[in-house]
Amino acid sequence: MKNIVSFLSIFVISVSGLFFQVSKANAKMFVERVLSGTFSQNQNRNSITGFVFNESRTPIGEVYVELLSDTYSTISRTKTNGAGFYSFKGIPNGNFKVKILPYGTNYEGQLRDVALVSISAVAGRGSVSEQVDFYLKVRKNANAGPLAAPGVIFAQEVPRAAQKLYEEGINYLRDKKEKEGFEKLKSAIEIFPEYYLALDRLGTEYVMRGYHRPAFVLLTKAVEINPRSFSSTFGLGLAQYRLQQFDLAVENLQRATTLHNESINAYLWLGIALHQNKKLTQAETALIKAHKLSKGESAEVHWQLARLYSEQKRYREAADELEIFIKNNPQPGETEKVKETIKQLRQKATAQ
Repeated sequence: MKNIVSFLSIFVISVSGLFFQVSKANAKMFVERVLSGTFSQNQNRNSITGFVFNESRTPIGEVYVELLSDTYSTISRTKTNGAGFYSFKGIPNGNFKVKILPYGTNYEGQLRDVALVSISAVAGRGSVSEQVDFYLKVRKNANAGPLAAPGVIFAQEVPRAAQKLYEEGINYLRDKKEKEGFEKLKSAIEIFPEYYLALDRLGTEYVMRGYHRPAFVLLTKAVEINPRSFSSTFGLGLAQYRLQQFDLAVENLQRATTLHNESINAYLWLGIALHQNKKLTQAETALIKAHKLSKGESAEVHWQLARLYSEQKRYREAADELEIFIKNNPQPGETEKVKETIKQLRQKATAQ
């Protein structure tokens, strides 16, 4: 190799039909790379950069982005900055995948294929930078209210101004900005008092926060507009129960179970309302249905069955339900109290 290099004061090479002069100082490195077979190896100078936005083209920060091989092996992971920007550098030629992992958000993940092929007259000297931007969609159930269930979407002609306020309100609620979200929903209803989606969402949100009187008003209207709505019917039943309208609560909670026959909570609350109305046999039937739907994992169902059985002087069964309750819901400080109650129930069962 030494003789070859010393022979050359100016070395002319041809790559892809193009000619370049290589000085004597670079000739040794050039020949070494040719003879070692590494001349064509890439310098890992490629990069993939881009931005992650939502559908409104607003940047999404603090979202994980992964660089994967063509066989889905993770090569590197980063996070978007406040402007939604991410970057991977020092990548060789090849086929890769960029994956967005929006953990803790209401957005759907995405995966994109990226091919990196650097083009250079001198192999190994070139580089390519690919910009791959993402526009994430909101998950289908992300806008669902707290009592939402699968069902037919209610179609309604809504004034554009009201719809815009509703969408803004939902976005606020999704971002945990409750006050702003409620105000937007109220404004949407003021523009269009028959706006079912706004009535249902605001009403069910109110129920879950203990605002039972306004929830009752909103959900009564929502059910009038859409009698097939599970969320509005169930929410109305809850509001009525809390307002001690027990007969009406039973009626609407019963309707809710027919609208969505697989709702654990609808059967649970129907059982509670029936128990309150002293309809113990029907209450047991509803609670057992909730138990089956939850596959025995709902601690609250076992608690309510224990109450019911104790009132019927079925002490052994009540104790059994409380045993399962503390197994499913171990709470320091409370468990010992429940165990003492179980002991007393078993004593009563023995004395019967």
